[in-house]
Amino acid sequence: MTGTVVYPETFSENGKSICSGLLEKQVDQRPGFKNGTCDEIRAHPFFSGIHWRRLDAGILLPLFVPDSKVVYAKDLDAVGEFSSVKGVGLDDPDRVFFNESSSGNIPIPWQEEMIETGIYGELNVWGHAGAIPNDLRRESILEQPKSSTCCLA
Repeated sequence: MTGTVVYPETFSENGKSICSGLLEKQVDQRPGFKNGTCDEIRAHPFFSGIHWRRLDAGILLPLFVPDSKVVYAKDLDAVGEFSSVKGVGLDDPDRVFFNESSSGNIPIPWQEEMIETGIYGELNVWGHAGAIPNDLRRESILEQPKSSTCCLA
């Protein structure tokens, strides 16, 4: 984050405080899950009206449960801007790789790890000029041997 956050007038001081804390640029300065608990966030005045023990026990229902099928964004086109690949330029080897592969919904960090480790390099061995290797040709599949099992009734 490079800019200064401007909060609407409807934000309370406690709301601004918790949001500013969670948006702190220095990770070690942010409130969060520390020492195995979320006590630092739970103790913030913004959450003073929440009875955490009852909520944790399921006695008290949360005020809001997000619907996993709904995108909560003002502009649906802006959602793509949160992608970790925004602004990354592809060079020719990258384009060749992406044109020859189908990544689907695999998380980008996992894809990057697989590319960096070269784990699939041995699977991408083809014959001269992209010819299908012998072990992938149908005619190389041997006929299954007949079963030597005998069944007497």
